[in-house]
Amino acid sequence: TVTDLSDAQKRELKVKRGVRVESVADAAARAGLREGDVILSVANIEIHGVRDFEAAVAKADRTKPINMLIQRGELVQFVLIRPTRQ
Repeated sequence: TVTDLSDAQKRELKVKRGVRVESVADAAARAGLREGDVILSVANIEIHGVRDFEAAVAKADRTKPINMLIQRGELVQFVLIRPTRQ
């Protein structure tokens, strides 16, 4: 689950865009995503808000791993979300 960042949160986190992770489950949890992380891009698509995030996830091929650029504190890194095998 993700939420839009307020202007105050953006200033506090020193980011200009992204969405905040509120809760994590399944493949995202296995990839190491944590509550409080800020997702900056999904599959190389910049994320400015929840709408961008939802559109990028919907557009992604869910049979292949999806890269996400995240910020955790001062650290910016990529995580790879691997689909659940059926």
